[in-house]
Amino acid sequence: MKLKYFLARLAGARIDVLEKLPGALPKQSAMGAVLLTTAGFAAISAGYALSITGIASGIFAVLGGLVWGIAILNLDRLLVIGLAKETGWKRNLSLAAPRIVLAVILGVVISTPLMLRVFDSEIAAQMNRNILTAQEDLRESINNSTIRQDLNADIEELNRLRALINAGPTADVSQNPEVLLAQQAIDDLEAKAATQKAEYDQLRAAAVAEEEGSAGTMIRGCAALCIEKRRLADESEARWQDTLNQVRDKENEMAAIVSKVQVNALDSSERAIADAEAVVPGLQEQVDQLTEQVNSAQDTSRELEQANAGIIARLKALSDVSGNDATAAMARYAVALLFMAMELLPVIFKIVSNLGSRTAYDTVVDSHEAAEVERATQSVTLADEKAKLRRSSEQVAEKDRTDKQQELMLRINASVAEHQAAVVEEALSRWSDHAKRVSDDRLDQWADEMERSYNPGRAPVYGSNGGFQQHADYGYPGPAPATTMTKRVNNLNPPSDL
Repeated sequence: MKLKYFLARLAGARIDVLEKLPGALPKQSAMGAVLLTTAGFAAISAGYALSITGIASGIFAVLGGLVWGIAILNLDRLLVIGLAKETGWKRNLSLAAPRIVLAVILGVVISTPLMLRVFDSEIAAQMNRNILTAQEDLRESINNSTIRQDLNADIEELNRLRALINAGPTADVSQNPEVLLAQQAIDDLEAKAATQKAEYDQLRAAAVAEEEGSAGTMIRGCAALCIEKRRLADESEARWQDTLNQVRDKENEMAAIVSKVQVNALDSSERAIADAEAVVPGLQEQVDQLTEQVNSAQDTSRELEQANAGIIARLKALSDVSGNDATAAMARYAVALLFMAMELLPVIFKIVSNLGSRTAYDTVVDSHEAAEVERATQSVTLADEKAKLRRSSEQVAEKDRTDKQQELMLRINASVAEHQAAVVEEALSRWSDHAKRVSDDRLDQWADEMERSYNPGRAPVYGSNGGFQQHADYGYPGPAPATTMTKRVNNLNPPSDL
């Protein structure tokens, strides 16, 4: 396939139509070239992002970039192909709105790593400045921490003890610990008194200026505001005088301490030196431990800051560069807008094409699609008709099979009925014969019983057929008179089963 046709296929164009309309090929291939260009920049951007983040490097970063580029290409093709041909601008905008939002997001995602590469030198310089700033903040944070305060206090105490040891025993009471503490308290009170004196002078000057009308309300005389300023100045003076009194009391206390330790100043100095020598090793060890902790915290944080060269740090540096330099900000936004425009271009082109007049390519495509729809509809209709005929044939075959089965069953039932009738007739015939024989036997028995009741000494005589025969031996020469026989018969009951 030629390159132009390949690019046109990327843009979603129909090759069969373009072969018939060569004039529409440049526009469609240009659309495909835009999509391919955007995908190429996306692949480069993703590969660079993978390499600077440390997720992948070398061939793996290249493969990751290619996968991302193919994904962006498919998304862009979906944005373009998914915009159906609509005539109304409202309908086109409603369909294009989500695609425009997605295109803007893709433009930002693609442009960000590329901007990091374009402004690499500026970002590197800004990252160094950020690292120095972070280290300075860290150093300040460490200096303000409780560990640093404890370390400074221990160092100060260690220096004082070493100075005491180096000075050696002395009778000078100024080096006595109690005297030194008293002197330190006096110095603190004098500094506080100096601050209060400056505050008092300021408030008194403000009250005088208010009374003279040279400041404040600019009205001469002492009104309410002037009275309030005088009250504040008086309160400040009272606090200052109270601190001065505390200084005098502390000086008297120090004089008493000096008088007390003056006698045993040398012995006290020797004991203080001995105590200091005992304390110095432990205090030195504590200072070393605190110093090691502070240095370790500084070194660890410095290493972390130096190692933090990932994409977040680069993005922050890029934001700092564009925030501090208008030219850098303009260049950054220009690059971002460029890639956004590249992402939006296919969608905008599709919308403009939909709203514009129909081209020959659109007409031929519609004709091809209509023909394809018609063929597909005919194919579906034909398939439906075939399915209906198949179902009808199956129904006819099923009905014929059912009818034949019914006919066969009727014939079987008739044959069975015929055989059953013959069997029943034969059974009835045999039962009739049997019933006649049984009936004859029972009648003969009944007649014999009747005869024995009439002539008990005679035995019955049966014929060959089981019937009863009269004989002269019965005791009478012939048949008995009818009246006599009738009476005897009436006095007998026939068998119940006859």
